Amino acid sequence: MEKIIDTIKLMAKAGLFFANCDGNFAERERDFLESFVGNIEEVGDISDELKAEVKDTLNHTYNLDDIVKETLQLVEGFNDDERKAILVTTSLFIHKVIIADQKSDSKEMELFEQWQKAVGLA
Repeated sequence: MEKIIDTIKLMAKAGLFFANCDGNFAERERDFLESFVGNIEEVGDISDELKAEVKDTLNHTYNLDDIVKETLQLVEGFNDDERKAILVTTSLFIHKVIIADQKSDSKEMELFEQWQKAVGLA
């Protein structure tokens, strides 16, 4: 369960970073992330403390190095198939955040490509 929570927190952090990296945290991006974090109950029996911890990720600022580092730390110890599944799922989630405002900003896409390259997806 710990790795699931770590994955959810990473996705929330990454989503927040990519939603903000163009300097415009659009309402649709905010709604998308809040909905994602609000639905963590669907993962399973998660304590109120862990729910609060995941929700708190939206109250901080992150940079690309933070997101890359946490991504690589998260996938340590998994076999290649599991690692790839986590990375692809996170990548798809980030892409959904980026397009949530129905705009594809060049800064967002540039940083997204850098993240993909840094974690071995590109």
